[in-house]
Amino acid sequence: MDEFLKAFRAFREGLKDPDDYYMEVENKEILSLCREPKENTIKISKKDFMLLLDTGIKHFFYDGNIVRKPFEIKTKHFSVLKESDEGYRLLDNDPYWPEEIVKGGYKWDQQ
Repeated sequence: MDEFLKAFRAFREGLKDPDDYYMEVENKEILSLCREPKENTIKISKKDFMLLLDTGIKHFFYDGNIVRKPFEIKTKHFSVLKESDEGYRLLDNDPYWPEEIVKGGYKWDQQ
């Protein structure tokens, strides 16, 4: 039984979490996270490592500090029903029930 406990303790010692965390950087872009130093690696804290691992490295860049990339503001464009030279004739002025294409009808136009 003593041999088993010695082996178990040795196994647990091998599982200890190392204190070294690195990220590979090239031209402010974070390429990867690693646990061993390589070329172009920078030592970071465990907190930063876990943040990058959980959130994703694509959302950050490095310029001396780890900085979150700005969000892209996306705008939506909706179509508007307008009168045109040639367009749909609508049944009871309902834009979802076009009957046929005629001169002087309505047409969906992008804004």
